[in-house]
This record gives sequence, structure tokens and C-alpha cells, in this order.
Amino acid sequence: MTTRPPEFELLLLNMVGDVAVAQVTTNELRFPNQAQALSYELGLIVAQDWASKMVIDLSRVQYIGSTTYAVLVGTVKKAVELGHAVKFCGLTPDVRIGAQIIGLDRIADIRATESEALEAFAS
Repeated sequence: MTTRPPEFELLLLNMVGDVAVAQVTTNELRFPNQAQALSYELGLIVAQDWASKMVIDLSRVQYIGSTTYAVLVGTVKKAVELGHAVKFCGLTPDVRIGAQIIGLDRIADIRATESEALEAFAS
């Protein structure tokens, strides 16, 4: 079941087994106010015990600004502090290049598809 909690603007949340899947629903994360909203929404999820395994699905996103990349890195760091794990999926080639430049691929597992990310949690 996919849900959008009332306070969420940018994410759809779905539980697949014991994995929280947060799908970003906008095609651009260009502006600081979007980064701030995403930080808030991801922060709410990552802090929950039921989200000890989380996939962030970026398949709809065509552009990410530097502030939002910082939010993604911060989300991974917060998850690690809590003993949680975050994986990413669905990065377009341009988004993946940005992720590699800022080192997101060195601190989090990035998979091509949601299915691959979920399978990686199972193994």
C-alpha cells in the first residue's frame, strides 16, 4: 500500500516487507526550499524504528541541485548513526554522475531498480 502522509509534499511511502520505500515524486530538486522539505520528510522516516531498512527511489527525478545532494548524504549519515541502512535506486545517468561526484556511492548502495535494492536487503 502506497501512502502519502499528510505532511509530505515530495515523497510517497510504501512498505515492502520490512523495507520502507520512499519514492521522490517530483522531477526536479533544484531549489533550497525543496531540499529543506525533503530533509524534513526523509528525517521523519529515517528516525522510525520500522524504517531500519530504507530505499530512496529517485526514478522520477531528472535534476538534483547541490543542496539536495547534501540532504541525501545527511540522510545516510543519520541512518548510520541510528544503526539503519539506506539504499538508493532509479538514478538517471545525470543524477548518478552528481551522486558520484559528491561521493554518495561511497557511503550508500545505489541500485538500478527498486527490485534490485530490495533484493540487496534480502541477501
